[in-house]
Amino acid sequence: MKVRTTAPFTIKYMEFPELLFGTSEKGLIYFDATTYITEKGDSKKHSAIDFARKFSFWFESVKDIYEIPDYEIMVTDEATGHVLIDQSLALLFVGYIDPAFGVYMTERMSELFLDGVTLSDTRIVQAIRNRLTKDELLKLIDE
Repeated sequence: MKVRTTAPFTIKYMEFPELLFGTSEKGLIYFDATTYITEKGDSKKHSAIDFARKFSFWFESVKDIYEIPDYEIMVTDEATGHVLIDQSLALLFVGYIDPAFGVYMTERMSELFLDGVTLSDTRIVQAIRNRLTKDELLKLIDE
């Protein structure tokens, strides 16, 4: 199915500036799989179709949980010809392109369930920069 997006694609996750999100005329939010593969993947081994095949269980689960019809979970952007996939599969897609991120994501989820809270590495670094001077940090490292 081809869709028309209503606004420019934007960054949702600052850690992934190449992972762009847009809204269809129906109000559905998609990420641009084509752009992400071009920027971060390997077009010889990655494709939206390959992702859909390898993660078909997840596609089926998302369709069932959110009651998304088959023809709306993965679409083509009318303006660019890019493949767009429902936003709920975005981080899984990042893990498909970069399996190390998939492992990292699982570790953070485990941390969340064990400790009740988790922070991204980016947030930890931001907190340290806001709180500690370089000298204080170096002193802590040396201890």
